[in-house]
Amino acid sequence: MRKIIREYQQLCHSEGVSLLEIKQHGHHYALHFERGFLVAPSMPSDHRARHNLRAAIRRLHA
Repeated sequence: MRKIIREYQQLCHSEGVSLLEIKQHGHHYALHFERGFLVAPSMPSDHRARHNLRAAIRRLHA
């Protein structure tokens, strides 16, 4: 398992959101939740990418 996938799983767990699955689409991952899905990069370009993904998860489940 790639490190970024583990980080995405830990991020969802820390937010208290159940992650159904992660599918790879080219150079991105689709994170599937009960309320929808988010597209995340397979190699984040900077440290803000994780913060932006965390915010997107919060907005999706708000």
